[in-house]
Amino acid sequence: MALRFPVRMARPALSFAALGLIAAVAWGDVTYVSPSMARLKEDVGFLAADAQEGRSPGSKGIEASAEYIAAAFKAAGLKPAPGLDDYFQDFSIKGDAKLDGPASIAFQGPDAKEIVPLRASFEPLAIGSSAKLDGVPIVFAGYGITAKDESKNLDYDDYAGIDVKGKAVLLIRREPQLEDDNSPFAGKQTTLFATFNHKATNAFQHGASAVLLVNDKAGLKDNPDQLLTLNGAGANENSPIPVVMLKREEADKLLAAAGQPGLEELEKQIDGDLKPRSRALEGWGLSASITIERRGVETRNVIGVLEGEGPLADETIVVGGHYDHLGHGGMTSGSLAIFSKDIHNGADDNASGTAMVLELARRLGRRSDPLPRRIVFMAFSGEEKGLLGSRYYVEHPLIPLDKTVMMINFDMVGRLNDKSELTIVGTGSTPGIEEIVDSLGNAAGFKVKKVKGMSDGFGGSDHESFYLKNVPILFPFTGLHADYHRPSDDTDRINFAGMARVADLGEIILLDIARRPSRPEFTKSVEQPKDPHGGNVDPGRIGMGAYLGTVPDYGAEDKGVKLSAVREGSPAEKGGIKGGDVIVGFAGKPIATIYDYTDSLGRAKPGDKVDVVVMRDGKEVTLKITLGSRPGQ
Repeated sequence: MALRFPVRMARPALSFAALGLIAAVAWGDVTYVSPSMARLKEDVGFLAADAQEGRSPGSKGIEASAEYIAAAFKAAGLKPAPGLDDYFQDFSIKGDAKLDGPASIAFQGPDAKEIVPLRASFEPLAIGSSAKLDGVPIVFAGYGITAKDESKNLDYDDYAGIDVKGKAVLLIRREPQLEDDNSPFAGKQTTLFATFNHKATNAFQHGASAVLLVNDKAGLKDNPDQLLTLNGAGANENSPIPVVMLKREEADKLLAAAGQPGLEELEKQIDGDLKPRSRALEGWGLSASITIERRGVETRNVIGVLEGEGPLADETIVVGGHYDHLGHGGMTSGSLAIFSKDIHNGADDNASGTAMVLELARRLGRRSDPLPRRIVFMAFSGEEKGLLGSRYYVEHPLIPLDKTVMMINFDMVGRLNDKSELTIVGTGSTPGIEEIVDSLGNAAGFKVKKVKGMSDGFGGSDHESFYLKNVPILFPFTGLHADYHRPSDDTDRINFAGMARVADLGEIILLDIARRPSRPEFTKSVEQPKDPHGGNVDPGRIGMGAYLGTVPDYGAEDKGVKLSAVREGSPAEKGGIKGGDVIVGFAGKPIATIYDYTDSLGRAKPGDKVDVVVMRDGKEVTLKITLGSRPGQ
């Protein structure tokens, strides 16, 4: 029988010295830089410098950061993990797309002759796939939108009454009535129906074989008809069919040759009455040869071990935080400044958390008396791309997970406000820890917001990977701010005195857990999850109309959406979906990528009864699911 945390030990006597240090920083006149603040500032300053290029996996900057972290671990007296010769656990993630050889497309007219070989007038987009097409029929399908929203009196479908199976669809960017704020499409505040994802998914789910995308007239205004670059709409494969961006003049030539009105006239007609103008371009076909290559990018977790001593020495506490960030941003990097190419230094997210891991490693590494339990310090890569580093670790653990008794994750701990508000997630993941957090946090002068587990901030960072493997977790977090996932998240905005206080509290809690005579018992929460700082979480949870309750495996190569897990008490669990399933169908439509899945969920409503088709043990299984409401509804 597992033993619980004894609440009576919530305030060990040896912690009061550290509490005194916290009090001095919190309530004293801080007119000097303490040694702890100096170390934290040096670490954040290095990691968040322009020289590190935003620490995107595959960059020189993230490699320099990994070497810096490893050197700090070594200097602190940490050893490499079992099975490693150094401090690095290597793994591979998907890299940006590149064209493999020249790409070509051509239109074929009624006399079977190619009329306009296109090279400078088109650009393949990496959101689509490679393809070789030979004379497939072409259909003009308006904006490529299927939108129904009764609350906005919106019922618009460019695919209604027209067959596009096996055909190329010519689509206009964005959505109708772009300059009309009274439009049910919300005018200038574009909706999800305007996204590249929706257009690519909708075309694929209607059976199209390719997408030809042109700029919309309203979106251009006085700007030139500029083509996006290969990765300009995102570097990830969003669709199993090719997506090509085409100059408007070339599309107009094609429409005229097929005896149809030009783009400007068609857009004007659609804007006038909000009715589709889709039509087949009789006698015309598309031939194309496009090969897009996506090479793997090598990256690595950085891991250092501080061994324990005594009968509990084989039990492990993980102290972690991710050190990757968004590089120069970009459309699908996660940047909220989507048009910026500036370096996203990520001082708070998450140079601050990485610096916290290093600070605790130094403090515990210099102790003369070994701790009763092993402490493993980890800096994860690939978090911003879907918790890839921590998920790789829990699938390839260097120390058995059944011996891992707690994971403490630091992510965005650099912006403690003047009210000393600190969120700590995971206080429901093991009995007794809530009282410890209350006691120590209050004594340290923090206003602690406790989150038990699966609500108000559970997901979105590396602790989730461990929680899904039944490891208790704690996740301190100082809060969202206007610089989150923007180039302005810089070192000069970090509260280093506040970071030193969080480090002091983290050290006390860590020592308390390390010295407890009983192993923490894991408990699960059944509350619906939210994400406190917008990380990579179940796309069916946040910002969508319906809630399913799945945890996608963002690193999987499967066609479809492979699931790492399903949420406890969620519609997915109640309907029989399991971790390891690969979703290949939703509500009668095929699912090939995570974007097909998010788009389909976005169009669904709470209470809808849908068939979800999964691949399980090599066989298709159809499950009937009643979708729930997303948190907050």
